[in-house]
Amino acid sequence: MTVRTRALTTPSERDEFERMRLAAQIERARELIAQYDRHQEFYRRQIEDSRYELGRLDERLGG
Repeated sequence: MTVRTRALTTPSERDEFERMRLAAQIERARELIAQYDRHQEFYRRQIEDSRYELGRLDERLGG
């Protein structure tokens, strides 16, 4: 006689787990985008500051 095993989760439970997985995936993506934006802002400021300093040096050097 064969024993049939029942699924451990219902379709509704599987949907809920999938929903939780997708929500976590979205949150991780949002965090990565925010981190990227922060780094991008930092480097843009660094470029602006460096260009300003280059301009000052060029003026002093007569360039």
